Amino acid sequence: MKYHDDLESTSRANNPDAYYVEVTVGAVLEKIKNISSATSSYEARMQIYFKFDKDEFREMFRHYSRNVLADQIIDDYYAETGEERPHGTFSHDEWLDAHSDYFETWVDSHDHEYYPGETPSNVLTDKETMFVLGNGEFVPDSLGMLKELEEVQYYDESGNLRTMCYQKIRFNGAFEKAFDSVRYPLDSVQFKMYILPTMDADYIRYVPDRSTDSDGILVSGFTPYFGITSGYRLIHDTETVDNFTLRLNYYYDTNNDPAVHFDDSVRTQLEIIVRANRAGISLFLQAFINLFSVVIWIIIAFYSQSYTGEDSVGMLGTGLFGVISSMLVGLSMVSDAGIFSLITMINIFTLAVIMIMTYQAIAAKRAQVRKDKVLIAYNGIKLRVLFILLTVCTIAMFGIIPAIAYMWGV
Repeated sequence: MKYHDDLESTSRANNPDAYYVEVTVGAVLEKIKNISSATSSYEARMQIYFKFDKDEFREMFRHYSRNVLADQIIDDYYAETGEERPHGTFSHDEWLDAHSDYFETWVDSHDHEYYPGETPSNVLTDKETMFVLGNGEFVPDSLGMLKELEEVQYYDESGNLRTMCYQKIRFNGAFEKAFDSVRYPLDSVQFKMYILPTMDADYIRYVPDRSTDSDGILVSGFTPYFGITSGYRLIHDTETVDNFTLRLNYYYDTNNDPAVHFDDSVRTQLEIIVRANRAGISLFLQAFINLFSVVIWIIIAFYSQSYTGEDSVGMLGTGLFGVISSMLVGLSMVSDAGIFSLITMINIFTLAVIMIMTYQAIAAKRAQVRKDKVLIAYNGIKLRVLFILLTVCTIAMFGIIPAIAYMWGV
């Protein structure tokens, strides 16, 4: 799977004979739920709407029928007329030209079956879904037409009468999730959804709908009753970050075959991004404070070993128990692996310190048994240096890094 920046080489500006149709696409989110760390997925309840020019779509479908559906058209002809189909190979183009009246009639009667918003339902189970989810799949029996096909006639700039078609559907999609911890130590999550037409860019090209209503609010976005489960809430819009992003990129899959040309397989891809933060910050602080307490306990043990010469080996069991209990607290409070990465990082740091402490404490005890004053002094210096380094790292981890993250918004 690869992405490309643009389609200038195949745009209408460079190719006046291009026959693709541009379909304006928008999205309205109703709910995000069933966020699961076990399957690394979530479910979104959403509405998608499509706007396209009927005449442009008919012209595109005429080319699509000739290039892709020729066999089906020929089979339909002989099935309807009862004539015997010619044996062997023959030119599809010549056959379609020879039966042009049937071809035009077939196109006129079947083009609506390939409209961008066509989807199956409990009644029309044989219909094909004319779009796919790039990073997920439809929840069974969730597809439904929210708004039947609506046609609006208007006059273009040249005074020609045109017909704009509008479709709106609703469905549940099970998506793979992507986490991005933007602000340490809080958890910021980005829910990403991708919508692709089943036809490639030679026939259909999506255009994101960035139109606004009378109040200047984007038509695409959230319903008034939108919500996210599992303790998340939308971030507040800022000048640099939005809680809802609708943008277009380009997708093609060469199936690991470098000989496949980009323009032969490219599809436009609508990307929807919803940004949220964990609402239950008190739960996170519970684990954060627990970890901080464990580290402070280890620093005290290290200080006792370094400056008073006390045997701190006996204190390590308590420290190790604290690390394990902190991990259990983290596992019980989070529903995903993103926020747990911070807890894991601190626990690895804590375990490393315990291992170093254990080694140094045993080395110091061995020097005491041997009554080697030089080795005792050397170990004392090492312990004090390690104590200072540990203190500096702890201050940075629990104070400086969070402060920098909030000041710079990283």
